Amino acid sequence: MAVAAPRTLLLLLCGALALTETRAGPHSMRYFSTAVSRPGRGEPRFIVVGYVDDTQFVRFDSDAASPRMEPRAPWVAQEGPEYWDEQTRRAKDSAQTFRVNLRNLRGYYNQSQADPPKTHVTHHPISDHEATLRCWALGFYPAEITLTWQRDGEDQTQDTELVETRPAGDGTFQKWAAVVVPSGEEQRYTCHVQHDGLPEPLTLRWEPPSQPSVPMVGIVAGLVLLGAVLAGAVVAGAVVATLMWRKKS
Repeated sequence: MAVAAPRTLLLLLCGALALTETRAGPHSMRYFSTAVSRPGRGEPRFIVVGYVDDTQFVRFDSDAASPRMEPRAPWVAQEGPEYWDEQTRRAKDSAQTFRVNLRNLRGYYNQSQADPPKTHVTHHPISDHEATLRCWALGFYPAEITLTWQRDGEDQTQDTELVETRPAGDGTFQKWAAVVVPSGEEQRYTCHVQHDGLPEPLTLRWEPPSQPSVPMVGIVAGLVLLGAVLAGAVVAGAVVATLMWRKKS
């Protein structure tokens, strides 16, 4: 036993030394991010996997029921919720960047897959004398677009409020242009939209809501009520006439 114990201790020390040398050596931590487009206009799938040396330790998949960065190694599963919240946020930010990059690649290599804008004009009264007409362009790609307002065919560039083109969050873009007009003259103003996804420029005009028609039930009810009133008047007149005749008699 006096000899065996030192040998056992020596083996343990050698094992500890070997383990220390391994941990002190060079290591690598790598993240692989992949975005895969889908047919049509579906959201691309985004996957992130992280490796320490050859061991996967985290994974994120946007197709999961509740997309979050998840542990794939026991030693990283001990991290607190703040760590996983931060890693999930970073993965989702990267996913958005990759979606935009995929859109850009599609525009570079296939000019026919441009998305035309969805357009409409809204009306916002300012006072009894003025109103704002806002021309909207939504869900278009690529980002280059032209919105202009005209009054009787003349450009209103100086009087137009134009916002910068903004990402919509799904890889497409949105934009609007507004102009202040005198109340009652809205029909003299037209919005003109030019975009690569349109076969030809669009011309839009604000369409006031149509006046609601009187329901037929209301008309019938009104006629019935009028008939009842007239009938009541006739009866009342007959009663008065009868009383007057009796009085004379």
